[in-house]
Order: sequence, then C-alpha cells, then structure tokens
Amino acid sequence: MEPFPQKWFWLNCNAFHNQPNLALTAGGGRRGVLWWMESVAMVGVHYQGKFYEFVPWNAQVHWEIHPWGYWRLWAENAAYEVELFGTTDRPGTVLRAPTQDGLQFVCRDTMNGQVILKLRDRSTQKLILEAQSDLCGLEVGGIPWEEAWRNG
Repeated sequence: MEPFPQKWFWLNCNAFHNQPNLALTAGGGRRGVLWWMESVAMVGVHYQGKFYEFVPWNAQVHWEIHPWGYWRLWAENAAYEVELFGTTDRPGTVLRAPTQDGLQFVCRDTMNGQVILKLRDRSTQKLILEAQSDLCGLEVGGIPWEEAWRNG
C-alpha cells in the first residue's frame, strides 16, 4: 500500500471577495486501500459559523480535473449542493511530493488561482452563497496526468 495518494488534486481558499467569514477546502485522490485502488473526494465549506460537509459517507462528490488549469467539483448531500470552478493561466510551481521512490517532482500548484463557489439549499434551490477569489490554492499531483480526470 502506498503511503501517499497515487494521484490527487486540491483547492483551498480563505480569502474571498467581500466574504470574511468563508473558507473552502476541497480535494481528492486515488489511493490504495488494502488490495484495491479507490478514487475519493471531499468538499468542505465553512461559512458564517456553519460547516457544510460533502464527503463520501454523506454525499455524492463528482469532479473534472484537467492536468493543469481547470478544476471543477460538484457535490450534493441530503440538504445542500455545492459547485466549484477553479482556473489558472499561470504555469504553477513544480514541487516535490512523497512517492514510493522518495520525494519526486510530481506536484504542481499555485496560490493565485481563481475560484467560483456556489452553495444551494436542495429543498428550495435557493442560492445560499456565491463567492469568488483570485487567491485560491490549486494543485494537481502524482502520476503524470495525460488527460482530464473525471468522476461523475
């Protein structure tokens, strides 16, 4: 079993325009569990003192992540749905990350990505929140990405 995901992505932001009480963490990966591989993802939104959680045990989480420049996640649980769009036209910084062969340059990220976040109440379809930032952390890593990674 590998100690680190074989492939992963994340988005992280706590500097949204005109939204001082908002933080976003989202990520996913392909990891080894016992003798099989699984792909999982999560989205967490902390907004005005409330935590909106979208994880495999309480939600359906879907994604389309390109090798670089485009991150899209959408998820729904019993009460809420969330959409995230992350983009960057910057080349990003290549970083070392843990692999079976030690630290290798298999990760690319930026802390100057753009993100749009939308959160809705599922029962009413009322938009609870729409927020944007130009200071989003965006990352892809792991085995070389040849094409977009889609789940859903």
